[in-house]
Amino acid sequence: MLIDTQHTKTGQNSQPAPTHVKLTPEYRAKPWGRRDGLWAPDSAQPLGEVIFKSDTSGLVLKWLQTSEPLSVQIHPQRGPGRKHEWWYIADAKPGAYLQLGLKESATPEDIRRAAQDGSLPGMLRRIEPAVGDTFFIEAGTIHALGPGLTVVEVQEPSDVTWRLFDYGRPRELHLDQALQEAILDPQPLTPMPNGTAPFQITHEMLAPDQRSMLVAPRASVMVAEGRGSFGTESYAPHQCWDFTDAMPVHTTEPTVLILAEPVESTTDDETLWRARK
Repeated sequence: MLIDTQHTKTGQNSQPAPTHVKLTPEYRAKPWGRRDGLWAPDSAQPLGEVIFKSDTSGLVLKWLQTSEPLSVQIHPQRGPGRKHEWWYIADAKPGAYLQLGLKESATPEDIRRAAQDGSLPGMLRRIEPAVGDTFFIEAGTIHALGPGLTVVEVQEPSDVTWRLFDYGRPRELHLDQALQEAILDPQPLTPMPNGTAPFQITHEMLAPDQRSMLVAPRASVMVAEGRGSFGTESYAPHQCWDFTDAMPVHTTEPTVLILAEPVESTTDDETLWRARK
């Protein structure tokens, strides 16, 4: 969390010694990416993902930018491949949308048939988000990002994705695996559940020339927008930092920070999975 210290006078020796590191990004070109958004070393290929892997929080944070619909997919609910996700909408072009969960309850046979005949996207809840909207994607949720979006994603460190439908792209589908763990009932939209996720998110909006103290012993921080400094080091948009101690923050521009911290879930995964079946 951030504690406002705008009007607090502190001596130089009263500030804690900073412990922080700027994470190195991994750039991934994707056919559904864009050339007009985030900067990339190779601008000849459409950039789809900028990935930051944190040893401090144990989480993976990403920038995603889309020019066409991504595959309809789920992530496992159980085991080492489990992956809960969270999205922050950093930009949404006119007509941009995402799909999150089913509109109505369905059977595995209904989903299989719709995936095979191409009607599956029509079974999903379609949302046209605004900048600043946030969404929690529970593992097992059928979901997809649509075109025209720039998104900050926080996720568990799993690469397991099971595709149900891919708009005719020549990639492998995983209907059998996906249908074993897909959530087949509509779910309430939530920006972040209480006690059922392995991480917690704090979304901070700071004014220009605001002085605060970031207090998070094991946090990864994505700079969604703005400029300023963490301690004596400058930050800029699209960077990701790890923190292991309290850190003074001073903004020079309006700033949006996404703080992600690991937590111990209070919900048993097996119990939750059985309840969803």
